[in-house]
Amino acid sequence: MSNNYKPAIRKQKAVLGTSAKVIIALLVVIVITLAAFLIKIIASQALKPNIVYPPERPDTETEETPHTRAEVTEEETSLETRTVDGSRYDTSDGTLILVNGKTAYSMPADKEKELVNLFEERHENFTLSNSNVTLSRVCYEALCRMTDSYAERFGYCPLMLTSGYRDSAAQQAFYDDFVVNESDKVYVELPGYSDHHTGLCFDVKLYDSGGNSYSYGRYATEKAAWIVENYKYYGFIMRYPANKGSFTGIEGESNHFRYVGMPHSLYITNKGICLEEYLNLLRSHPASDPLTIVTEDGDEYEVWYCPSDSLTVPRDLPYTVSGDNRGGLIVTCRK
Repeated sequence: MSNNYKPAIRKQKAVLGTSAKVIIALLVVIVITLAAFLIKIIASQALKPNIVYPPERPDTETEETPHTRAEVTEEETSLETRTVDGSRYDTSDGTLILVNGKTAYSMPADKEKELVNLFEERHENFTLSNSNVTLSRVCYEALCRMTDSYAERFGYCPLMLTSGYRDSAAQQAFYDDFVVNESDKVYVELPGYSDHHTGLCFDVKLYDSGGNSYSYGRYATEKAAWIVENYKYYGFIMRYPANKGSFTGIEGESNHFRYVGMPHSLYITNKGICLEEYLNLLRSHPASDPLTIVTEDGDEYEVWYCPSDSLTVPRDLPYTVSGDNRGGLIVTCRK
């Protein structure tokens, strides 16, 4: 009996030993899995950025909030100003003068004598369709800076100026030649009401180094993309945007550049407005509440409107004054 019983006992012990090994292995796997999971959680928390959230703002501001915010704004934007005699400034002179179908303009004879003949200047980085294109000095110099910058990047600037300043006689001749049908009148002004009387604007085509010419409006993005993106930095605006005919009186004319100067060109272009809208906006900004314009480089300007009989200017900072050709003056100050 004993010889047959002992092997059974040894077999049972062997079975129990195998089960213990399996259980131990499972426990080891569970421990390793839990350890890996905990390590992952700890690591993720360690790598998580230390975010400090701003305090929640109430849905409605308290009565004190507008008063407090007004004080902060005043401290940040207030300028010391003084009132000067505005009679020495001509409300019909300056880079922001408005000329359209409702606002007439005629350049004084002494200003006309100061116009620059671009053919005589012979600047190398743009071309001319004729030898009679003239511009005011400030517009011409801005044009040179813009086309020089283009040529430095691409070796050649394709702008061809087809017209600049026109007096009333030249505008009449242009009008008579251009207007064939009644519908043509939405693209040209009568003599005395043309932006070309200012000497601050010009029309362009594209003219490549191979002698081929193109419409600026149709091919501008393709062949002169840099100019499309950067003319605002040189003081120019598109005078007649396609969707602003109700303000300007002229349907879209993308090849007509107008010089207004910085920072006005930047604001007008970035906001997608026209010169008429901009000047109307400025009328709601007196010296006590100027329009603040901050450029992409961080330069800050204050711009405000004054009636001609009460001109307010900065006390200690440089400034410029331009008429709007509607009886008002625009002050621009760089802080």
